[in-house]
Amino acid sequence: MTLTTVASESEPLYATSVGELVEIVIGMSAAGHILWYRGHRMTSWDVLPSIHRGYSPLDEKNFTNRFRSRAAIRYSTTPGYDASAGWLSLMQHYGLPTRLLDWTRSPLIAAYFALEQDMPGGAPREGDAAVWALQPFQLNVHEGFPPVTPAIDAHMCKEMLLPAFTDNSKENHKILAAMASETDMRMFVQQGCFTVHSSPEALNRKPGNSAFLRAIVIKERDAQRMAREIDACGFKQGDMFPDLGNLAAELKRSHPPGWSAA
Repeated sequence: MTLTTVASESEPLYATSVGELVEIVIGMSAAGHILWYRGHRMTSWDVLPSIHRGYSPLDEKNFTNRFRSRAAIRYSTTPGYDASAGWLSLMQHYGLPTRLLDWTRSPLIAAYFALEQDMPGGAPREGDAAVWALQPFQLNVHEGFPPVTPAIDAHMCKEMLLPAFTDNSKENHKILAAMASETDMRMFVQQGCFTVHSSPEALNRKPGNSAFLRAIVIKERDAQRMAREIDACGFKQGDMFPDLGNLAAELKRSHPPGWSAA
């Protein structure tokens, strides 16, 4: 089964509620295929890591090496110097542009990120949102890898990570699905995984992507109601980002001045 067997390739998939989203996911995974998910606030956004959005290869190497040289005083458990997977995961975690793209094993977590700004107090929406569904094994086979999803720090990933740090390693211009190593509470809570992008080509523009990638569209008119459903299911900012700053931000957002518990 490929993702196109759920509906014809030209027919969009739409979810108007959390229940419909779950039904679509059940249909996609009926043959036992593993699925990963990614939420986008706008359907127009490409499935592409931040480092490939206008940055050059030299920019990337400057980012990684400067971050690596300055991080230790600020973070007591930095990876070993040559632990490229650990460094890139840490950089991604703290918002530095990298060649890693975040995915989650939970469609509801992906929906939270697609609809985060549609929660009460968020910014007005203009346009539709999307939850992208990826078959990671099929992607890896398509790219010439075995039908497995290695850990990000596995030898299989190393050749695709080293060019982020040095010119001594060559790009293979492929995209690889890899599991995150759960060394961080946020990664654990968000059920995180990655695609590693040696190529600047967006995943949704890659020839043959319909065999492993599909968008589930949430129309603008349905976004606010679905956001309330996601919130009612317990997916909240303070839980998705388990630190005190995000807990405080969640409480302020959900309890504005004048609120009182009944």
